[in-house]
Amino acid sequence: MRPRDGRAALRVAPGHQPELQRIIFCLLRETADLKGGSLLEIAPDDWLLTEAPTPEAERLHALISKLLPESQVQLLPLPQSMAVLGGLLGAVPAPKFLDLPAPAPVSLLGLEARLGRINLAQVVARRSYVTLSAQGDPALRLQRLALDTAALRRALGNYAEDPSLLRHAQSDLQEKLLAALGEPESRTGLLGGALAAPLLVDMQAALLPEVSENNVDAGEAATSTALYATLALHEAISLENLAARRAFLKRDAWGIAITGLSAAALTLLNLQALPADFLLLEWCEELTERTSAKLFARLDPSRLILDACDGDAAISFGLGLGIQHYGGPWVEDLVAARRMNLCPEAQHCTRAECRNRGLAAAASGRMGCHMPHLLEAVLPKASA
Repeated sequence: MRPRDGRAALRVAPGHQPELQRIIFCLLRETADLKGGSLLEIAPDDWLLTEAPTPEAERLHALISKLLPESQVQLLPLPQSMAVLGGLLGAVPAPKFLDLPAPAPVSLLGLEARLGRINLAQVVARRSYVTLSAQGDPALRLQRLALDTAALRRALGNYAEDPSLLRHAQSDLQEKLLAALGEPESRTGLLGGALAAPLLVDMQAALLPEVSENNVDAGEAATSTALYATLALHEAISLENLAARRAFLKRDAWGIAITGLSAAALTLLNLQALPADFLLLEWCEELTERTSAKLFARLDPSRLILDACDGDAAISFGLGLGIQHYGGPWVEDLVAARRMNLCPEAQHCTRAECRNRGLAAAASGRMGCHMPHLLEAVLPKASA
């Protein structure tokens, strides 16, 4: 290290996600190669760029802070930080030059065969979205069939290590899910029976029907909506004609839902301008710090679904904003408890068993239920 002004070191704890590690490594490596300094591994999950021009170090610090929590990125100006850096570089065992090995290539051979062997029902979960009465009792308003990412990764094995192959698998299975819903027998198998509430179906934007000038105005919108195409946020905002597609889908009783709205995304989006019937907001504690009633003031709260609710704090936050629909592990536990309160055979089951059977999209996952018609309805008197 050169003991002069105008340079700074950068210490980063990159976390354990391989894809994120590679992005951060490339940013640090490029700066070290072009601007000077060494890239070192002080300890596992502890990286140090020894010196870079201060403007470059500050730019990197700001950029990496968008990828990681601020506590995991530390800017160390020189020469003020020489004592700190001296202690880091003099540690035992000694730091070593950092070089991430290239990921092992994943052969494409056999991927399609692996996808062909996956039982769709084993990688799909049936989720519930409810409204809550003044007494806290849930009423089913929407259902959702979504790919269980953890189950899909297990089914794909090492193919899931490549993000592109994982996305390909998700697209392939979402297309198969749509086809299965079009067949009465397979639809009944996935849902456990008849459709108990309007259904949200996860899909990629490429699966939406194309809209042209010849068909956009043909026909009238259906009076009710039975299915909602559920798009990831990044896919939804990439479609310039999403509003036209939504209008086109309404003729066939389809709607649009957008999932993946995080606390960070809310500050960058005009929620009111998103052409969707439902917006799925992912609950996290950060929402309480980065959102306010003003942010949602002009948005119809009936369009919002607070998802990933894991406790009372999430529900209190949502109720404070007037949000009407809720989903997540806390909700699934509440649904199972309510179902068991009204089930005459509840003494034969545990809460966890009832919950897991309610989530299952495969007949094997529902085995053991003594009152399958209650399980099928998700909640007794679900439409009340």
